Amino acid sequence: MIGLKKSLALALSGIALMATSAVADNITVNGANRSMLVYAPSGIERNRPLIIQMHGMNQDAPYQKNAAKWESIADTARFVVVFPNGENKAWDISGDKDVNFLKAIINEMESKYGIDKNRVYVSGFSMGGMMSYHAANKMGDMIAAIAPVSGYPIGNPAPASTRPMPIIHTHGTSDDVVNYSSGVNYLKRWVSFNKCSESSQVTKPYPANRSGSAASLEVWSSCSNDVEVRLMSIAGKGHWYSMDLASVNTSDEIWNFVKNYSLDGSSITPPTPAIVVPTNRDSIFNGGFDSSAVAWDLQLHGDAQAIGDAKDGKYQFNISAIGTQNYQVQLIQHDLHLEKGEWYEISFDASAGAARTLEVNVEQHNDPWESYLTKKQNFELGTDMKTYSFKFQMTAATDTNSRLSFNAGAATGTLTLDNVKMAKLDASQIPVEDSTTALGHIRLEQSGVQDYAVFSMNGAFLGRVKADKAGLYEAAKNLVKRSGMFVVKSDVGVTFRLNVK
Repeated sequence: MIGLKKSLALALSGIALMATSAVADNITVNGANRSMLVYAPSGIERNRPLIIQMHGMNQDAPYQKNAAKWESIADTARFVVVFPNGENKAWDISGDKDVNFLKAIINEMESKYGIDKNRVYVSGFSMGGMMSYHAANKMGDMIAAIAPVSGYPIGNPAPASTRPMPIIHTHGTSDDVVNYSSGVNYLKRWVSFNKCSESSQVTKPYPANRSGSAASLEVWSSCSNDVEVRLMSIAGKGHWYSMDLASVNTSDEIWNFVKNYSLDGSSITPPTPAIVVPTNRDSIFNGGFDSSAVAWDLQLHGDAQAIGDAKDGKYQFNISAIGTQNYQVQLIQHDLHLEKGEWYEISFDASAGAARTLEVNVEQHNDPWESYLTKKQNFELGTDMKTYSFKFQMTAATDTNSRLSFNAGAATGTLTLDNVKMAKLDASQIPVEDSTTALGHIRLEQSGVQDYAVFSMNGAFLGRVKADKAGLYEAAKNLVKRSGMFVVKSDVGVTFRLNVK
């Protein structure tokens, strides 16, 4: 039917290798197993467009994917691209077999990625271009625009879409497989069908600011329903999918055209920027759960069972089974930067469906998950939302990937969190260490005689003392020789306030 001599030679040469970024998928259509490659940008949002791009005769989906290079465009503009495989490397351009395949693809992509069914665009090269025109005639109510490349239907069937169809047709003037002039004549039938102006506007070279471009653009406007018909001609180009940087990138041109159209006439919604969670941070990210549960990770261990997610600006647990340890139901945020010697305050709002205990820990994010608290904090929650807080000093080595853990494995039922915060404390906020205490926050491994620097509350250095934990108060008192509040820092990074009386 169509030789596609040059394209077939390339396909047989092994150029078309499937990239790992696209996923192979299969669906059953009319009792037959049909295959395709699907490229969806990482974290693709719902209600984004879909482009279906079809290969030429005797080619396949991997070949078309490698020829058209849609990935970077899809990543930037946020849409899904499907490269279907025709049966026996061809398309049914007169019947319903592949029309039904395209319809099944649209439904499958809606199910998997929540694509916007008002923004489905069909494109293809050579016989795939012929199939694009066939789809426009058979399923115009499901396709917002088409973009055939180097292909038009055999037999010149009359346009029969249920609506005016936006079209961008790209063709090389030296195509020796699918005749360029015949393709242009067929496109003009759609110009008439869409009731466009008989006159056209030509830009040559195209783009106008690229003097060496071999491409020209002819545009028919003033069509019904405000659609346009465009012809992208590339002088001297044969039967190829043009990606010539000196002229035009066909995929770029297709996207920049089709993105202007939707079945419901709405403007395209700009993609929601991906939320980037900063690492090595000294504050809680999304502590108000305003951006869903991003940056938070619910972990279950042992036999514990629970679900949780952000809802109405709060994080809500529903715990149906507990294990043997509190940590077997954990809500975690890691990538927290804790600086040795610094003091921090953790605060949060919490309530529960019934009175219960909630354990909170600050710890290593990796094995052995050592706690940075002298003891894990336990809070008694009630049914009313209340604010809870505690202060601690980071006495271990600086950790740039520590974590805050809410350990909720003590009881089943519901639990709600909100307004989670972590703040570094200044000298005036450090807990007071009174002369009646034994400086209990200093760990046992830090006992023995050490050097301590003593400062006033405004940061003035007052001197150094040598003392063990039991003798530090008297040593500091002898140094400052007055009552008041002072800041003491040890040579191993312990910082606290000392109340000298």
